[in-house]
Amino acid sequence: MAPFFRSDAQGRILAAILLDAAERPLTDIASLADAPLTTVQREVTRLETAGVVTSRKVGPARLVTVNPAYPLREPLTQIVAATYGPAWAVREAFAGLDGVEQLILFGSWAARITGQPGGFPGDVDVLVVGAVSRMAAIDRAITAAERIGREVNVVVVPTQRWYDATDGFVVDVLSKPHLTLEPADD
Repeated sequence: MAPFFRSDAQGRILAAILLDAAERPLTDIASLADAPLTTVQREVTRLETAGVVTSRKVGPARLVTVNPAYPLREPLTQIVAATYGPAWAVREAFAGLDGVEQLILFGSWAARITGQPGGFPGDVDVLVVGAVSRMAAIDRAITAAERIGREVNVVVVPTQRWYDATDGFVVDVLSKPHLTLEPADD
């Protein structure tokens, strides 16, 4: 997604740290970034050495947070939000929305994040499967868009339609790169 990062894991780790100012243990960062704990430990050590993050030990846990004094914090956060932030922002924005059975990213952003070559995506497409109010889904999409600074489009598909193997839209989404998100905790 962003060729100037060493890896997608590094981008996801930065997203887990920069896009939420909460102090987090390394195990939470590993879970959010879907990365091995050893990778997270190594990346956090590099980031701390560079002054991007700070950490402190509390018992056996190492708690990490973004360093507010890091001079490139704002531009780095914007880059991370635009590249690796959509999955995080959508997951967080749709947390606790009643009726969501599945949350799927599709379209150009999903294609790029899953490794399909192409230009930088202009927006993020979200598919919500379940009995969800379209207006509630739009409100959540607006929240996600504000977090990442790019347009988030949402489509709501009732559960029965999603499992209809002949529905043209569903067949199209499933035939192309897509990313199913795990629901966030409320």
